[in-house]
Amino acid sequence: MIHRPVRWAVALGTAAVLAGGCAFDQPIPTSTNPSQAGPTSSPGAAPGGPPPAALTSLCPAPSPSPSPSPSHTAAPIAKEPSLPPTIADVAGQVEQARGVKFVHPITPEPVTQQRIGQLLTAGTQDEFPADMAARRGRAWGTIGAIPAGTDLNKAVNDFGTSQTIGFYDTQTHRLVFVGTTLPTPLERVTLAHELTHALDDQRFGLSRLNTLGRLCRDDRSDAFLSLAEGDAVETSVQWARKFLTPDELALLQQEANDQPQPPSSVPSFVEQETLFPYPNGQAFVEALLARGGTAAVNAAFRHPPVSTEQILHPEKYPGDLPQDVEVPDLAAKLGKGWSSLDVEDTGEGWLRTLLALRLPQGAAVAGAAGWDGGQYRAWWHGSETAVLLRTVWDSAPEAGEFGSAMNRWLGDQVGSVRQAGASVAVEFGSDAAALAALERVTG
Repeated sequence: MIHRPVRWAVALGTAAVLAGGCAFDQPIPTSTNPSQAGPTSSPGAAPGGPPPAALTSLCPAPSPSPSPSPSHTAAPIAKEPSLPPTIADVAGQVEQARGVKFVHPITPEPVTQQRIGQLLTAGTQDEFPADMAARRGRAWGTIGAIPAGTDLNKAVNDFGTSQTIGFYDTQTHRLVFVGTTLPTPLERVTLAHELTHALDDQRFGLSRLNTLGRLCRDDRSDAFLSLAEGDAVETSVQWARKFLTPDELALLQQEANDQPQPPSSVPSFVEQETLFPYPNGQAFVEALLARGGTAAVNAAFRHPPVSTEQILHPEKYPGDLPQDVEVPDLAAKLGKGWSSLDVEDTGEGWLRTLLALRLPQGAAVAGAAGWDGGQYRAWWHGSETAVLLRTVWDSAPEAGEFGSAMNRWLGDQVGSVRQAGASVAVEFGSDAAALAALERVTG
């Protein structure tokens, strides 16, 4: 999981996100069962229960700010006198495009790209501290997800500060976007995206993302985030098709094409993991719309998807639930001087992104298909690092497909793959000695 402030629902300006969502020449998907959401009760606890014991000692838990439950009385958004007409118009239009109404007014705040970057950096330092970034970076470097020695904290900040063009804070309910009081088409699309987050938060409680982040339920958090970002992408696309003129759509496409690429300091894995919720979440929301219209999307917010497998395979939502996989702490068995470094849940989305770094996309998709649960844990001793990734699969043949893909993926890298029925364990070492130490205790 790529950590950004978990309470922020973010609009990215990367060409990949904008190009994926901007097929404005296509007809707007129609809802087979359109329905305006009614008032909702408090969403309650995040799904999944308490975190496994392996997560608790390594998972930072910033103190949450109180988040109000959704109101029981819906009302159209008010056009406050101080709100510029263009921005107020977008808010009302988003209500039409999404098919639900705001509970209470929200005042978007146009700022500069520099200010967005400052806010993002401050939030990241609070919720993804440098120590955690260093530990995760070392683990990912040993796995081979990112080049060894990568400054993950810098990479995450470089990506966020250069690519983020808006955010909605589910704790403070602050909506910020890059723009002015006379926004361009791209700035208005960004505003529509973030207003969708605000609307969904008022109606369904996006603060549950905060809880999942504090519990380090990485794949569950990615799944819920994919729903939220997918709905915002889909709604903003529908808004643009309905409310922008042909000339404005052409300008929007040009603005999207002119967006900067991520800096070279950002590894591909970091970029692709960050982008995952946007196109995949949009596809998931489109599947829900085809299945049951707006009512199906609203129901999904009340009972969110629990895995990126469900996002990638909407037919598996809501019935196909993953297994909890916990890698035990082997520090004592590894010997004197070894300590726990990092632990992370690994879903189908994470594994697919990893495999695609070195394998063709089709092989990556096939290798990650059939996932039923996964987690890695890492340990360190001086300059040595060892990582154990454990996964479970729907069947032994699908486990074999993953094991075969990982063997091809590893190539000459220090590592090993072991299959036992429908389970696959992959072991990584920073060098042969670290791998040997891990293999001695895992048998």
